[in-house]
Amino acid sequence: MKRFFTVLICLVLAAFLASCKIVINKPAETGEVTEAATQYAHERMELADLDKEIAKTEHQSIPVSTLRYFMMDQYSSFLNNYYYYLSYFGLDPNVPLHDQIYDKENGTTWYEYFLSLGKKALEQYAKFAEMAIKENIALDQTDIAGIDEYLENIESAAKENNVTFEEYMSEYMGEGMTRERIRAAVELSRLGYKYYLKIYDGINVTEDQIEAEFNEKIKEYGLVDYLEAYVKAEYDETNTDEEVEAAKAAAADKAAAFKALVEGGKSFVEAYNETFPAAEGEEPAAEADLLVKGAANAGSLDKLAFIFEDGAKQGDINLYTDENGNVYIVQCSALPYKNMQKSVDVRHILLDSSAYSTEEAAEEKAKELVEEIKAASDPKAKFVELVAQHSTDPGSNATGGLYENVCPGDMVTEFNDWCFDADRKVGDVGYVLTNYGFHIMYFEGFGEEIWHTDCESAIRDTAFEKLADDIYASVELTYSEDLTDAITR
Repeated sequence: MKRFFTVLICLVLAAFLASCKIVINKPAETGEVTEAATQYAHERMELADLDKEIAKTEHQSIPVSTLRYFMMDQYSSFLNNYYYYLSYFGLDPNVPLHDQIYDKENGTTWYEYFLSLGKKALEQYAKFAEMAIKENIALDQTDIAGIDEYLENIESAAKENNVTFEEYMSEYMGEGMTRERIRAAVELSRLGYKYYLKIYDGINVTEDQIEAEFNEKIKEYGLVDYLEAYVKAEYDETNTDEEVEAAKAAAADKAAAFKALVEGGKSFVEAYNETFPAAEGEEPAAEADLLVKGAANAGSLDKLAFIFEDGAKQGDINLYTDENGNVYIVQCSALPYKNMQKSVDVRHILLDSSAYSTEEAAEEKAKELVEEIKAASDPKAKFVELVAQHSTDPGSNATGGLYENVCPGDMVTEFNDWCFDADRKVGDVGYVLTNYGFHIMYFEGFGEEIWHTDCESAIRDTAFEKLADDIYASVELTYSEDLTDAITR
């Protein structure tokens, strides 16, 4: 949950800047209604006053501009992620969202869809921010410095494009989104995130709880080793139903004969080579060719379910037939065990590519910082120093860019691959490019074993979800619904 929430806050603060350079609802410079503009009912609609109160809590008055910020962040993130598939989704960025149907069955427009996502994100941060205010938790100098840096990055990008801050932001969020309005939205999200960290990090988890979690949910956390062979039912679309059934029966018989060989005393490898003889000139299969190590069941691999059952023994063999009649022959090589691989601790500096004139310029900056870190007498200290100056990831810049106990699959592919390179060692420095921008990387070291991290995270997440539900229920946020239909076109 913590890593997910961190990624979410990064999206709220920066994703729209990484999105495609598409002009959103930009009116003709002449101010005249063009022929193209008149074909859409909402092209010239009157938008709500950005400074009017659209939502409120006991201690917060939230303006229209802040809801627009959250809504348009969701929209821009969607464009960024699915730009080449927009026609498949039925979304045209050149047509007002009000005039496009998202769900034909219910008549929901794309405007209503993105508004609902924006409101959901706003409510999460606003309610956490409300609790922070009640408990006298405020943004500190580090928080303010991070927000200033973020706004300066936008300012620099605007200057490189020879436009003002407001003109640059209008391309992503519509007109009128001034520096002050953007800051207000970012400050709200940052304060909400700060309170989230307080409650998440404040959850106490004991070693006994972690051990109990693993034992109770061994099917979810445990790894197994197994030997596998596969018998394909040989048929295609040209075969009759009778021929298909015969092919499936033949596969089942062949698998059953394989299993009988093993139960009769042959090893799995011997049975394999007898059932599937090597072609002339090829070597027969070895155990390493058939062995799968460290596989997780996680409820998704039905063919392994028998290994996780009570009373399962090493050497047990089972047949699993899929929906197409293909048969998997699986023998347990090792009963469920803990994943003892270490998680990793890694620091990063995120450079938002859109803050530079070109992606090449952003990469040159990444290379420059890598060399500066490597040349320092204390590379780690220099890295931490540069995080505060350059990183646009508010989820980690207060901790020197540090992410602890990162497990395989927690981060986006390029980030993950760098962290878990087999040759990675403490003190390594480098950079990778992801959809979020360039990441300058510093390998801090190894953390907890993965089974331990996974179990602890699950316990924390469960406890956090209950606390969050209580917060959501206790904080009242109301909308001025008459304004919600006019956030953007």
